[in-house]
Amino acid sequence: MNPNILLEQAPSSVLVDGACGPLNPSHRTGIQVMRLSDDPTVTDEDKARAMLFLYFGTLSTQTGKLQLPHEVTAHPEAAIEAALGFFNLSEPRPPAPSGGRSAAGARVFDWDWDAGRVLADFEREYGIDLADRTLNLHWWRFWSLFRNLGESSQTMQAISIRGAVPDEKKMGREAVDNLMKRKTALMLPARTEEEALQLTHLRYRWALGV
Repeated sequence: MNPNILLEQAPSSVLVDGACGPLNPSHRTGIQVMRLSDDPTVTDEDKARAMLFLYFGTLSTQTGKLQLPHEVTAHPEAAIEAALGFFNLSEPRPPAPSGGRSAAGARVFDWDWDAGRVLADFEREYGIDLADRTLNLHWWRFWSLFRNLGESSQTMQAISIRGAVPDEKKMGREAVDNLMKRKTALMLPARTEEEALQLTHLRYRWALGV
């Protein structure tokens, strides 16, 4: 049974091939992992290696560089699996958004582009200042708060609008035009040729009214 964070302390270590390995449970680490996983310029191999250092890396007093503990270097695949289990809050489905996409394939969230919205929503809804550099939330607490932001929050509204699929038959022409204006205003910048083509297609459809 997974830990209940209402009753038990959220974990700060994981089992790596049977050995207990401490990891960095900070919300900033989880956000960095999400940004990394959504970066189309980074290979899967580099993402896996960076994740290990984000979660398990410690600063060497001799070299001043990050180093990985023996159990991680000896069993990197088990360490990645354990880190992902922690990242997913030991739930069967991974968190979203991780730069997630809607059913229509549109990218609906970006941790850099939407940082201001998240900052304002946490301050407004929870009284938590995410810009406070001394703040160190456990990832499980942060993600529980994030995914339960109200539907009226700027973050959830942006995700909903970006992922909405206009349907003139159901919505009517005026509602579709209004939605397309809002989608255009909230467009995330293209990072790949595929994303650029999607944005061009969206603008083209709206301009022609099709």
